[in-house]
Amino acid sequence: MAQKKWGPHPYQITDKTGDRRTVILNGRVRWAIEELRKAGRTGREALGPRWAAYIFDAIHVHGIPIRDEWEKHEGEHPGRHKRWWLDCEIHPVALTEGGEA
Repeated sequence: MAQKKWGPHPYQITDKTGDRRTVILNGRVRWAIEELRKAGRTGREALGPRWAAYIFDAIHVHGIPIRDEWEKHEGEHPGRHKRWWLDCEIHPVALTEGGEA
């Protein structure tokens, strides 16, 4: 049976104090965290209308440290938007053949 691309998977979080813990991420929250991991120091702007909800869940449901800042932008529709960064180290935990972490 094929595994879902964004199915449940353990991630290890190391915060700024060095404390470590493991959370299980799946679905769009997992996708959003992977996008923030890829973005690194550059951070990430919203990738769609529900992006802020995925980040909210990552912070408030899973306790993942994420910071944000408002940025001004110019162009045809000037205004401002948020940019998000991971404020911790977070990595997927390698699974064994039996699916155990």
